[in-house]
Amino acid sequence: MNLSKRCVDYNKQLLFGEIGALMGTPLFPYVASHWTRDPDVIACSAVTGGLVTGSVFLLVVKIWDEKRRGGNSAWRLAGQIAWFTPAAFVIGLIAYQPTLFLMTRGLIRIGTVVVVAVLVSQTLAFGLFLGAMNVYRLVVRRFAGAQI
Repeated sequence: MNLSKRCVDYNKQLLFGEIGALMGTPLFPYVASHWTRDPDVIACSAVTGGLVTGSVFLLVVKIWDEKRRGGNSAWRLAGQIAWFTPAAFVIGLIAYQPTLFLMTRGLIRIGTVVVVAVLVSQTLAFGLFLGAMNVYRLVVRRFAGAQI
């Protein structure tokens, strides 16, 4: 595969989105725990935190890359987001979250320290997500002619 500047930028955006998710996932439950002790609310805030901060980080880097490239069109950016978002959601549901949950649970059951189990699982889940999103990007470019 030829590593074009767009491909590098796309993967950089995904990586920064993951960095944002890594920040928001523990931050939101920490804040929520000051108001409630309900495990359902705290767990939901972890998912929400990861989605919100990951999306914000990805979007900021995407906008930065588009401006640097000279693309100031909000319609073009909206089109790219429209191609990206449904695929990211579905791939997240199919690959990312199940890998994260099942691998973490399995590692904890065999006695792995929780933090290590989560970090290993997070790394594998993100690797699968990154690979799947790059395949999706290539399919969209080939069959729809769209750049995301």
